[in-house]
Amino acid sequence: MPSKRAARVQKLHEGTGDDNLPVFSIFIEKEGEGQYGRIDIEIFVNKVPKSCEIFLHSCPAALTGDKRVSKLSLVRQHRFLRLTNEGLQVGERPVSRLVSLSDIENEIGRVNHGIGVVSLCRSSNTFDESFFFCLTDNRTELESLDKRHTAFGRVVYGLELLFLLRDALIPYVKEGCVIEGSPYAISDILPKAAT
Repeated sequence: MPSKRAARVQKLHEGTGDDNLPVFSIFIEKEGEGQYGRIDIEIFVNKVPKSCEIFLHSCPAALTGDKRVSKLSLVRQHRFLRLTNEGLQVGERPVSRLVSLSDIENEIGRVNHGIGVVSLCRSSNTFDESFFFCLTDNRTELESLDKRHTAFGRVVYGLELLFLLRDALIPYVKEGCVIEGSPYAISDILPKAAT
C-alpha cells in the first residue's frame, strides 16, 4: 500500500521591506446589517514562525499554495470575546497540537507590542489559538504584554475601523471584560490575494 504524502508546504518569506509579507483580510459584519468593514493584518513569518504557524494552520491556501482552496477561510462567525484596556480578543478557537508550548514561549518578546499589533492569547499555562488586537499605548501595559504574549502581526489597513469597533463594543462589555450580546462578529479571515 503506498504511503500517504503530506501536502507540500509553501514557505512564506519576509522581504527586506514591508512588501512580500503575507497579509490576511479579516472581515467583520454586524448582525442584520451585513459587512461592517475589513481589517488587513500582515504577519511576521520569519521573526515568529511558530506563532504564525498557529494562526495559519487552518488556512489551506496559505500553507499549501493550492489556489483551488484559496477561498477557504480560517474563521467563520467568531464573536469578539473580551475587551480590556490592553486589547480586543477574538473568540477562542480549538487548540492545535502543531506547535509545542516551548517553541512559542521562545518567541515571546521578538516582536514588541503597540497599537494595532496582533498577538496570541494565553491562559495561565498555555497558549490557545485565539488572538487579540493590541489597543493600548501605555508603556507599562506594553511592557507587560511583551513579557507574556507572542505578537505575530500588525494591522496594515483598517486601524480606524478597529477603534470604531472598540467603541461600538463598549455597551456590550459586562463583568470581567466579557462581551455579551454583541451584534459584531468576524465572518471570514482570508489570504489577501484571495480577496
